[in-house]
Amino acid sequence: MRFLFVARHPGTLRHLQSTIRLLGARGHESVVAFAEPQRASEAQRLLLERLEREAQGFSARAGVPPGAGGDGAVGAALRCWLDYLRYFEPDMKSAAKLRERAGKVVPDRLRAATDVAAKVPEFRQAFAVALGTLERTLPVPDAFARVVDEEQPDAVVACTLLEKASPQVNYLRAAAARGIPTAVMVASWDNLTTKGLIREAVDLVAVWNPAQLRELVELHRVPVESVAVTGASLYDEWFGRGPATSREEFCARAGLNPERPYLLYVCSSNFIAPDEAAWIRRWLSRVRGAGRPELENVQVLVRPHPQKPLDRLEDEAGARLPDGSGVAIFPRHGADVVDEASLAAYYDSIYHAAAVVGVNTSAMIESALVGRGVYVLLGKRYQATQEALPHFAHLRGAGGGLIHATADLGEHAAALARALTGEDRSEAGDRARAFLADFVRPNGLDQPATPLLVDALEALARRPRQPPELSPGLPAQWVERMDADLQPILVPEARAPGKAKRRS
Repeated sequence: MRFLFVARHPGTLRHLQSTIRLLGARGHESVVAFAEPQRASEAQRLLLERLEREAQGFSARAGVPPGAGGDGAVGAALRCWLDYLRYFEPDMKSAAKLRERAGKVVPDRLRAATDVAAKVPEFRQAFAVALGTLERTLPVPDAFARVVDEEQPDAVVACTLLEKASPQVNYLRAAAARGIPTAVMVASWDNLTTKGLIREAVDLVAVWNPAQLRELVELHRVPVESVAVTGASLYDEWFGRGPATSREEFCARAGLNPERPYLLYVCSSNFIAPDEAAWIRRWLSRVRGAGRPELENVQVLVRPHPQKPLDRLEDEAGARLPDGSGVAIFPRHGADVVDEASLAAYYDSIYHAAAVVGVNTSAMIESALVGRGVYVLLGKRYQATQEALPHFAHLRGAGGGLIHATADLGEHAAALARALTGEDRSEAGDRARAFLADFVRPNGLDQPATPLLVDALEALARRPRQPPELSPGLPAQWVERMDADLQPILVPEARAPGKAKRRS
């Protein structure tokens, strides 16, 4: 079998690599088409090269780049507008930060009108239906169809369809027009609520857990029979691991005293915590001054987010992180966890910690994989990116709740003191296991997710090709006229200064 995966950039390989390797081991071919192959860190580039050397049947190619090859600027703009509208739905009412971010790609005058009109539920729903119908009438640009025709896959898989403007949707439509089965891999824990909509009828959507299944059905209107709950293949390599270094070796590498326990502070993305360096300073001062002897000179290891390295973190926060006096930063500029060395160092930083602290990040899930307790001090500063965001509720509710979250400094400090003395080790381990069983491996803690995902993809590719139900398309001249009329409205930059008006 031959699978065509479509993605924006090589960073997606972190989510795909175990699937690609197992498909190859089972005798299948995998091709990944990247819209932006040049958007890769050094670690991601090395991962791609390693997969090309080691994974059987794997190859990568350039896909349709943004803004070139006829990728459909009007269609992309309409999808961005639809994604903005979703954040006016009742289930997303509290997610003001997500609505603000989605609105940044909608032209100002359209966003202002939408803000007013969307307050009327009946109008919002009717408008979304009209926009969606208009978007689906647009033809698939030839560049996407050429990629599908050149690769001749048995299935086309988007990883993931939920990014801004959903560029992968055109690949899925080109495949469906040829009777080729289609799928979407939901790559991360927050994708279904923090990004766009799955607005395309696909044959398979693979998710981690029952909570994501509910989000698919309730928020994305995906029929339950099209969903496979496989678990998180991304984390299969974390299970069954142990530390690669002793505590003494790791602390020496990170710049900590091995004779004393430490807290691991895991940084969040820039969207979640844009001023985190200043917050870390304030949090540390409050914790050390909370009146708990165990915390007075507590060691803290700060791990920068891989997309927000230390220099950027400090520039945006306008404050330098404390460095020294029991505070260390490791790795200094963050790291993509894409190979054995980076995974081992990350795992050990969690393993040797007494507890993990942060705002709202996937590192909290990774801490559960190591069995460490996770502690969050709530407050007004990050209310919009903690309690107001739907995916934060997973950390608080899945499996009975992974994190210890409180707005009370005394309660937070007491919990950290118990962690430093080891009193909560058993409780934290129980919370972690219950969370993993519900959210990361719902099919059983001893059941890896990757084989289940590959099983589902194989079953998809074995489906007999069905001739698509063809409906009469709009006349070509109508489409051209509509595209020309909508471009200046939806894509203002398309109207260059001095450009002649189109003749009527």
